[in-house]
Amino acid sequence: MHKINTFTLEEQENFEKILQPILEEPQDPGDIVLKVTVDPPEVCPVCNEGKLHRHGFLKENQKPKERRIHHAFLYGRWVILSWVPVRYKCYRCGKTYTLRPPGTNPWARFTKLGVQTVVYYAQRMSFTYAAQMLNLTPTRVIRLVDKYVQPNLPFDDTQEPIVLTLDELSFTGNDFVCMVGRLEPDKRPLTILEDVRTATIKAYLEELKKAGVKVEAVVIDMKDSWRKLIKAIFPSAKIIVDPFHVIQDANRRLDEARRIEQEASKEKIPRFPLIKAKERLTPRQQEALEKIKDKYPSLYELYQLKEDLRQILRMDRVEEAKAALSRWFINAECAENAEGRIWARTIKSWRSEILNLVRYTQQGRRYTNGYIEGKNTLSKMLKRLSFGFRNRIHFIKKIFLGCCPQNLIPQLLT
Repeated sequence: MHKINTFTLEEQENFEKILQPILEEPQDPGDIVLKVTVDPPEVCPVCNEGKLHRHGFLKENQKPKERRIHHAFLYGRWVILSWVPVRYKCYRCGKTYTLRPPGTNPWARFTKLGVQTVVYYAQRMSFTYAAQMLNLTPTRVIRLVDKYVQPNLPFDDTQEPIVLTLDELSFTGNDFVCMVGRLEPDKRPLTILEDVRTATIKAYLEELKKAGVKVEAVVIDMKDSWRKLIKAIFPSAKIIVDPFHVIQDANRRLDEARRIEQEASKEKIPRFPLIKAKERLTPRQQEALEKIKDKYPSLYELYQLKEDLRQILRMDRVEEAKAALSRWFINAECAENAEGRIWARTIKSWRSEILNLVRYTQQGRRYTNGYIEGKNTLSKMLKRLSFGFRNRIHFIKKIFLGCCPQNLIPQLLT
């Protein structure tokens, strides 16, 4: 038989009195304070000859002022470095020093490792939540990111030609910023510009040129102002149009034609069978497309032009693409719908950029804006997590920090 131990009523009351404050008020473990002793160097760091001696002494009954600085964050507690600053003077050159632990700056509240810790936490979460995790105030986190993080990466010393990519990102509504990245020799964001004005983009591209960066190609949307700007600054660079935006423009034209036909016929015309890729249509959508073909032949003709253009953008032979484009121009100009002729003029103006896409695809290097579009999706997620931004600079630095790979974060610290 096993004997069961039981509490008496008095022992149980005493035990509850002991546990009650622990259950009601959890104890804060507090920070870990490390006392640091700073030893002076044997010789002066400037002249490398003179010896240092103590400079300045405290008055009687005066306590030395202790300095504390956040160093590291371990298991929910900050490691605080604590030391008493001591001043030394060189006998030979007369230089005066205030000795401090390595990695600390005068009047700083965080060491370099402490700043990196805050930056890592603020990379993929809101400033408020990062502050809660680190037992700091949101203002402190924002100030550290604003002070130490720069929204651009330094240019590499390598002389390899690079492939640039540009895209716009919404700050609020129709207020956009411009994200610049590179696709070769590796994929990484380069900077976020404050707006999408031509003067702002021109200043950055000229800065690239002055730094000696060789640009082999640039991937852009169907923006004629950007195309003219790139040709003026980098005349030898190949301009590649993003195929996604070419099809997006095609779907926009096709949907507008659908609305016009719908208003004229007073009958509802389904949208998805027209803008969806042909190979991805469901059986029900294929039936709806056949009805559109029989009832609205001019609308189906524009749909067929869109599908032919999709096939051209997928080609990997330049000669085949040239021949297919020539046939496409003839079909578009002979289309029953007037939108076909307007569409043909637009595609003709971007003919060389489309062929550049096929040319690089033939070389085994297909360049699109897919990488930078993925960063834009990540930026939208970070904006939602942060419940929006009122300060443009904070938004730019936060988004750029979140888009940078982990191995590039230390390069952001100045």
